[in-house]
Amino acid sequence: MSRAEQEEPKASQKAEAPVDPTMEQVRELLFGQTQRANEQRDKELNATIDALRREMLERFAAMEARMDEAAHETAQRHAASVDAIGAAIAEVGAHVRKLAEPVARK
Repeated sequence: MSRAEQEEPKASQKAEAPVDPTMEQVRELLFGQTQRANEQRDKELNATIDALRREMLERFAAMEARMDEAAHETAQRHAASVDAIGAAIAEVGAHVRKLAEPVARK
């Protein structure tokens, strides 16, 4: 049996040993305030992270809405430009037809 395997049962026995109430009081006196402060900081950090996450999701949603709006406006401008080009070509065609007609004699 390896040394680590021999030490493992000893470690688990130590972890399962009952905790002396006096030791718990000493730990509370020595580290209790620090532990509570750390837990409070952890809660505050998690709240800050959650707030940042919500804010970023809102910003992404707003940005996506602006991009969709810009895409819609671009499509409308494109369609209007195509219509204008088509109308201009039709006007040129009508003008060319008039030029091609024989001159009416009196």
